[in-house]
Order: sequence, then structure tokens, then C-alpha cells
Amino acid sequence: MPEWYYHLIMEAVTLKLDRRQIQKLKDQAEATGRSQAAVVRELIDRHLGKTKPSLHDRAKDLCGWVSGARDTATHTLKGYGRD
Repeated sequence: MPEWYYHLIMEAVTLKLDRRQIQKLKDQAEATGRSQAAVVRELIDRHLGKTKPSLHDRAKDLCGWVSGARDTATHTLKGYGRD
């Protein structure tokens, strides 16, 4: 992204963090080789919106593990609706 465009679309925000939070942010930025701002943007996107996983993404490891009839629509349920 060109620098002029970066400065055009980005806005500055001031945060107040305690020393523990600042150290965690610095450690994460250093470990990933990114700026502290990039780490904060990723965390905001991940936890507040853009990359919210779908229900399927969250439960896909469980798919196929339920036993029973393949098509429950073919089985009548007694006691519900008209029998």
C-alpha cells in the first residue's frame, strides 16, 4: 500500500494501558516482527468483527460424529403435531 494512501485511510487513536498490557503488546509485536499498531488492528479485527468464524468453522471438527438416522425427516415423531 502506498504511504500516501496509508495516511489517507488510517486514523490515530490513543489508548491507556497498564504496564502489563504494554509489555504483552511489545512482546507480541517483537515476536511477530510487526508494529504494535498492526498487532492491535489484528486483535480488534479478530475479536470485534471482520474475521469472526462461522458456526460451521467453530464446530467443523465435530461434523460427522453424530450417530443416528441419516434423514430424520423420514421418521415420524410420536407426540408431536398430528399422529
